[in-house]
Amino acid sequence: MGSRRTLLAIAAVATSLAVVTAGCSSGSKSKPAAGGSQSGAPVGDSPTDKVAAAFLAAWQSGDYTKAGSLTDDPAKATPRLKAVMDSLAPKSTALKLGSQVNAPSSAGSSSTATPATPATPGAPSSPSTPDPLANAVHYGFSVADTFTDGLVWSYNSTMSVLPPTGNGPAVVHFSSGVINPQLSSLANLKAVPPAVPVADRNGAPLSGAAHPSIASIINKLSTAKPPSGGQASLQIQFVDNNTGLQIPNSNTIQLGAPNSTSGLQLGSTIDSKIQTAAENALKAYPNSGMVVIQPSTGQILAIATNNKDNPKMAYMATRAPGSTFKTVTATALMLAGMQPSDSADCTPNVTVGTETYHNDEGLRNGFSGATLLTAYEQSCNTSFVHATIDHNLALNRLSVVAHDYFGMNQPWDMGIGQATYATPGNLQVPPADGRDVLAAEAFGQGKITMAPLTMASVAATVATGQFHQPILIPGFQPPAKAQPIPANIDANLQMMMRGVITDGTATSLQGIASTLGGKTGSAEPNPTDPTDSWMIAMDPQHDIAVSALVLNGGYGNSAAGPAIAAMMKAAGLS
Repeated sequence: MGSRRTLLAIAAVATSLAVVTAGCSSGSKSKPAAGGSQSGAPVGDSPTDKVAAAFLAAWQSGDYTKAGSLTDDPAKATPRLKAVMDSLAPKSTALKLGSQVNAPSSAGSSSTATPATPATPGAPSSPSTPDPLANAVHYGFSVADTFTDGLVWSYNSTMSVLPPTGNGPAVVHFSSGVINPQLSSLANLKAVPPAVPVADRNGAPLSGAAHPSIASIINKLSTAKPPSGGQASLQIQFVDNNTGLQIPNSNTIQLGAPNSTSGLQLGSTIDSKIQTAAENALKAYPNSGMVVIQPSTGQILAIATNNKDNPKMAYMATRAPGSTFKTVTATALMLAGMQPSDSADCTPNVTVGTETYHNDEGLRNGFSGATLLTAYEQSCNTSFVHATIDHNLALNRLSVVAHDYFGMNQPWDMGIGQATYATPGNLQVPPADGRDVLAAEAFGQGKITMAPLTMASVAATVATGQFHQPILIPGFQPPAKAQPIPANIDANLQMMMRGVITDGTATSLQGIASTLGGKTGSAEPNPTDPTDSWMIAMDPQHDIAVSALVLNGGYGNSAAGPAIAAMMKAAGLS
């Protein structure tokens, strides 16, 4: 599994090993792969010559689908090329086809010296089955990957091309060893800048031992941003496909100056006191997560998780947010002209299409005289269904409002790489594909998924009226953008969130601060498990916003709310 023995065996059968140089590239634009001057038969216009050149040209341009289609195993080659190159992430790649070389039939294979995989799937090699690579044509080629600061990794590799048969054209025999002669199928390539110590916002050192909730984040931050004042430096590492960690005893290839971080330190936005308070607050609640944000800047003050199966739950959970999402729905309704004092019938149930929706147990009979404000304070599901349907909101309206005002449905980068958090796809709030789904989305169910990170951002957006994409590095310029919430609507949202604490369902947050607002949420993960407990809170005066999620924790006020209250009191935010 990527051990030194395996790497040495691969190197022994490869026709050339990695040759590393560091310097400036001749340009950032890729050029078509061309013939070279390596020793051996010259490259001409034969079918194998053409497919070898086309394969390199497609790889160089980043068209991994096309490159894969030119191999004997497109289903393997396309995702493997993409995964390795995405992991390595060079600014540009230049590939140059050399001459034919007299490589052994196993050249380019990523395994040890065993019989090559047959070109025809399911046809094992045996004394009675000819080696499918016996007639292959072998080519050498050079690779030059260019990174930031002009650092270049140059090496040579080989590939075997199977000639045309009566059943098909010439194809490249693919294995991970074609990408790099020392690359096994269980490894990836990664360009790693020098690691530096990470500090909190006050300059105190951060460590994974002291804060296990953010151990992986600290590791990423330590190499996420090259420290100023250092010389250009990168290490090419062979890393495990699953963990992303360097394979023990594998080669490390140095580009540029040796990694030296003496005296350097990367400051983060994390506040150690708040981080500790958040971690301690979750100890009583297994399978929980919490994120605390400074609304005026989007700076993340704490990310805490208490979940042994998903240590990234605070920012990678994909759970329905329940009634906390009514904050977004209320925004959409007020943008459509509704006022907090307008009627919003809280009936015992409501049917849309073939689906009938109910309230939580405490409101099973509804209540009379409900308005948008009181429905929000008491968390009446049917009120929000009635209002959404009665105002004839478009099927994509909640999706659009989530994107335009709350920064959802687009990749975020906190400073550790781009990702679309809290969704298995690309959209936390996908457009509804029917009125019944829109009705479910109105109270945070349907196809909506969130994590404490994304819902903390919703609360932070209400606190200032302007979305600031959450970040972990001060001054980091994130990609996600959104427009301000109209001032009158944001003022209403803040007033409604305060009412949830003073007159509504978030009684666990009473007595903390007069300017604190919140919203409870209870979401059904499936028909059998207990509901998830959610709470969001924001305080414009203290420039704080927070979200907590406790899986299967029941009502929002039962678990998530007390966890937030404990964090705020311990951190001195009350």
